Amino acid sequence: MLSNPAVDPIAIGQSHRQQTRRLCAPHPVVRCVQDTTDLDFTRRTGIQGLGKTGNGSGRGLLQQTALAVLPDGSLLGILDQQWHIRVEPPQGETRQERLSRWRESQVWADAIAAVGPAPEGCRIIHMGDRQSDDGDTMAQAEHEGVGFLLRARHDRRVVDPVHGYLWERMHAQPLAGRKELAIGRQRNDDNPIKRSGRVASVAIRYASVTLARPAPTLPPMPPRQVWAVLACEIHPPAGEEPLEWMLLTREPVNDLADALKIMGWYEKRWVMEEWHRVEKEGCRLDETQLDDVRDIQRLAAITGIVAVRLMQLRDLARQAETNAAQNTPQALALAVPAVWIAVVAKLGQLAPEALTPSRFYRLIARRGGHVGRKHDGPPGWKTLWRGWYDISLIAQGVELGLPASPSSNKCG
Repeated sequence: MLSNPAVDPIAIGQSHRQQTRRLCAPHPVVRCVQDTTDLDFTRRTGIQGLGKTGNGSGRGLLQQTALAVLPDGSLLGILDQQWHIRVEPPQGETRQERLSRWRESQVWADAIAAVGPAPEGCRIIHMGDRQSDDGDTMAQAEHEGVGFLLRARHDRRVVDPVHGYLWERMHAQPLAGRKELAIGRQRNDDNPIKRSGRVASVAIRYASVTLARPAPTLPPMPPRQVWAVLACEIHPPAGEEPLEWMLLTREPVNDLADALKIMGWYEKRWVMEEWHRVEKEGCRLDETQLDDVRDIQRLAAITGIVAVRLMQLRDLARQAETNAAQNTPQALALAVPAVWIAVVAKLGQLAPEALTPSRFYRLIARRGGHVGRKHDGPPGWKTLWRGWYDISLIAQGVELGLPASPSSNKCG
């Protein structure tokens, strides 16, 4: 299947994306977290169809994913996933020519268009890091009737008689309050530590701003009213740049509580970084031996869904370990197919009706090599993936041995 040219990589995840939309419907707010990641195969010289990655020295393809995430950080699934090769601008290309062709910055707007309007009764808010700060992104969100929450990269001109640019205007706003933010360690592309992990105390300011009409675009864009929230670290460690978030959104920010809510939503964007870790480190997507870019896309469509399931399993187990009411066989039965419960229970020498979410999680990790001694930490993604893969093969064998239902489509 992975090498079959008749199989469309986008079609592989279609049923999963449809199910994710159905899961969004009961919730008043769902955050659609977007991000781009490099699938790097620089050391694999035999793969056909790759382009440049990173700073231009790498070879691979770019993957744009949109995850449905609840305000509390719970992952519902994938709403959109696409792959593309970096476009090399022709030598001597004019601005008009560049604006008239597809540009890499449009991947964010393309994902918003692919997700489309939110289900009735639900509001979808698209979120992205500094790379998403683009007029097309905002315009497409307005066209689909959905929200956006973007981290600003450009110091845009604003309609203001005193302060003509975004950062200048926001720093002139009165201090609304302070907040403690836990931030992780960040490294440069060459691996040295760029920012230490710490708890940062940030000053918060917010205001309604009108972004001025941008430079000539196709089609022309009018001025746009947004809300801005600025969070600046007060006392950064010596020698390090202060943490600074400039967040732009369509969601009203009328007081400090609204500003803190917007910041809390953006903090949960890191679920995307963890999903990337699961797909790459756990499912080892970057280590595939496939030799064609379309084959890699088909594999990525599968591992992306597996990464969602592994994260959901991890979250289910964590919730169960802290909440006894959720650590029940009934809770597991709602989240996991019956054949998996039967297989894992058999491997653990337990009755299926005695298997709880936390036991299920630990038994899968044990199958992948996690010993589970008192001093051991929680199982990592590689261990979980090995156990998941092993058990999935056993479960498929069990399903193949079951008698076929008279109404089943044997060719399906």
